[in-house]
Amino acid sequence: MSQRILRLNQLVYQELNIILHTLFRDAATRISITEVSLSPDLHDAYIYFSVIGDGNGIQEATKFLLRNAKTLRQTLCQRIRLRFSPRLNFKYDNSIVRGQNILATLDSL
Repeated sequence: MSQRILRLNQLVYQELNIILHTLFRDAATRISITEVSLSPDLHDAYIYFSVIGDGNGIQEATKFLLRNAKTLRQTLCQRIRLRFSPRLNFKYDNSIVRGQNILATLDSL
């Protein structure tokens, strides 16, 4: 992966976190962006997120992000000047839950 893509991934990650927690302060308190991965042609951005809470919170967060994807995309494009406005594809990141399960298993040993 090129250095430009890596820098853009980090920039989009930072900006999305700022946008999410300033525009949607109350609704997005339990949502955390964990990683951003832009496609090489910059047309798609895969946004990985985690949620503090149970399975119901995951569904609510997914619906919230999908419902507000247009606003997030527009605000992101106002803050970052790119040739293309990337489509935001949200994916739940369960690595935190897996890590907690591993720690719980290790503690039980």
